[in-house]
Amino acid sequence: MLDQVKMFLDELRSLRKEVKAERVAQIARRRIREKAERLGSQWCADLSGMLPQTVGIAPEIFEKYTKGCTRLIVLSSPNNLKTSYIETLDELIKPFRRELILPLQQAPSVTGSLALLRQILDALPDPEENDYLKEASSCAQRGFFRAGVVLGWCAAIDRIQRRIEQLGFAKFNVTSVQMAGQQKGRFKRFSSPQNVNSLSELREVFDAVVLWVIEGMGMIDSNQHTRLSSCFEMRCQCAHPGDANVTEFNLMSFFSDINQIVFQNPMFKL
Repeated sequence: MLDQVKMFLDELRSLRKEVKAERVAQIARRRIREKAERLGSQWCADLSGMLPQTVGIAPEIFEKYTKGCTRLIVLSSPNNLKTSYIETLDELIKPFRRELILPLQQAPSVTGSLALLRQILDALPDPEENDYLKEASSCAQRGFFRAGVVLGWCAAIDRIQRRIEQLGFAKFNVTSVQMAGQQKGRFKRFSSPQNVNSLSELREVFDAVVLWVIEGMGMIDSNQHTRLSSCFEMRCQCAHPGDANVTEFNLMSFFSDINQIVFQNPMFKL
């Protein structure tokens, strides 16, 4: 991470040198404009989300660099003033070592548990496939564990709901009615027959009920149901005030379960 940040600073300096070398008032050279756009996008799309919150960099620092890099993207359109480029780049470059590189150099080494958590997050499906999952992974890696759990569950239940939509709501409805009619066996206490006809209606069904019905549909077994119920309970605890802390170990269990039982499960493949 530190090497990537240092390389980014070197490229900002290189861009400033190229801009200063131009003998015109407005920047039209394509190479310079493309480099400005690339560097601005690199910060906004990648680096800002990869820098861990645990290194002690204040949120307003991230916001300041995001604002400056966004301006670089805007300036990359043709014929913006050379002075605007230099002003923006100076504001990014001058405090860069003090505000970003130094905290990274002084940060304690990553703990074994956090390193393992990152391995689990890296094993998740492509975040671009699911905005919830992308945000969940970003929150977890930045130290916002409760937010990571809430968004991680959103990603998991979203995948489940979309798979139900593919299979047809009729199958979901019929299964729930059959389960509610059982007088003995595992589903004898189930009493929530459903009649949903759209994804929007399905999203109004309580998640715990959805987990029971997908077990009835044969998409998960009783043990997987129990594990997912625990994940849902953790989500509920994280979404409401309480004194129960969430640690890297809790996150490892949570993300490992939703990955193995939902995202890597052929039953939920879209």
